Amino acid sequence: MRISTPEAQGIPSSSLCRLIEKLKEHKLPMHSLLVARHGKLVLEAYYEPYGRDTLHRMFSQTKSYTSLAIGLLVQEGRLRLNDRICEYFPEYLPGKVHPWMGEMTIEDMLKMESCHNMTTYNKTSTTENWVRSFFQTVPTHRPGQVFMYDTSASHTLCALVEKLTGQKLLDFLKERVLREIGFSEESYVIPDPFGVSMGGTGLMAKPRDMMLVGLMLLSGGKHPEDYGKEKGRQVYPKEYLDRAVKFQTPTMMSSMADWGYGYQFWKMPDDGFAMLGMGSQDTMCFPKQDMVIVTTADTQGIANGSDMIRNEILTEVFEHLSDKPLPEDDRAREGQERLAQLTACLTLPVLEAEKEETEKQETDRIQSMADGQDYYFYPNKDGFRRMRVRFESGKKGVLEYENQRGSHEIVFGLGENAGGYFPEYHQYCVSSAVWCDSDTLYIRTWLTDEMVAAVHFKLIFSEDGRLTLFMRKTEETKFHEFQGVLEAESDGCR
Repeated sequence: MRISTPEAQGIPSSSLCRLIEKLKEHKLPMHSLLVARHGKLVLEAYYEPYGRDTLHRMFSQTKSYTSLAIGLLVQEGRLRLNDRICEYFPEYLPGKVHPWMGEMTIEDMLKMESCHNMTTYNKTSTTENWVRSFFQTVPTHRPGQVFMYDTSASHTLCALVEKLTGQKLLDFLKERVLREIGFSEESYVIPDPFGVSMGGTGLMAKPRDMMLVGLMLLSGGKHPEDYGKEKGRQVYPKEYLDRAVKFQTPTMMSSMADWGYGYQFWKMPDDGFAMLGMGSQDTMCFPKQDMVIVTTADTQGIANGSDMIRNEILTEVFEHLSDKPLPEDDRAREGQERLAQLTACLTLPVLEAEKEETEKQETDRIQSMADGQDYYFYPNKDGFRRMRVRFESGKKGVLEYENQRGSHEIVFGLGENAGGYFPEYHQYCVSSAVWCDSDTLYIRTWLTDEMVAAVHFKLIFSEDGRLTLFMRKTEETKFHEFQGVLEAESDGCR
């Protein structure tokens, strides 16, 4: 990937510094931020524990990769966009096919204009075949009429790719396109319980991979290294790509974003387009500014989190762009040095609190009282039996809990993130804690593996030996036991 200073591409380094600082002010849990202009990378920033080589869950960006695979099959003459999807899956059809299901075409599904008003499969089920559910669920309306965000349509299109090619979705794309442009070999797509790649949400890849694909898309299918060259290597068919990123259907009323939709690509303002994933896993392409911007983050549970990121990009970067290179003078060098300093010490947000000395003394007393104390829960549906907090140093502690399956620990930092694996789920995570009140310990755990989400614990300690535990999670399909309020008491109360 070609690299440049921001100024050489008409971007003040100071504006990128302000962007990073503004995102920090909003306390947004950013994981990475990559910016390219005129085909050259000008910013590559990662927030610990994430790094350049960390595979990241891209969620619904996967849908765009399914679309790219469909486009290759169209180019090869192995299917047509007006083919009816039922023709390819007779084994899943009900005894009597609903007429609306029978009418549905591949293009309808690409445009999110299927005959269903929601995703048909149960994300938590391990017994219901996800693809079969798409054909067995009774339609709610005629296909090709209205945009309805239906991830099962994307998943079924992925199953179609894998059925026709005999390859996994990403293997097919790597063989035809992605390997040639430098996409990481270790990337993969998480399978559903029946072995089909999760073509609507399961891509695990690097932010750099997203940037390479974004540059390919913005150049009309050319190799990223040939960006801007009139006779560059055409690695993806331009004819399909032009249709895929073009406005195909309005999304008003059916989505919070009213920019419109293409073939599994979102439209953006100023004729831009994007691959968007839950939690701000976004690859945004802006032809007018000749820019690609990649973000990974965890804005689930943060109201308007993605909008805040995009608004800061607009305000701090787009409003300061120049059509010509900027001088590489002392001011530019100062901005570049500042940018290097900022990107060298980025981390996921850490819980911190400022306390008056009298408040701190009270907190220290409660902490001493709670340290190592066993609290036993009243009977509860999730089987929590006991909880204990140990403060092992001024910078580290352990939350220990016991359920029917044994005793488990979550390590947390005080004033810093501490890494480890979340009990039972075997997902890498980082956690920090803070006394947000003299009697209230707040622990936040960021899941940073295949599951990108947060689990929150608020422990309220009483002088009489009682504990109230409030838990909340943002993960979609699992961690259900970490949701709600429980009461516990120490031995002294029993």
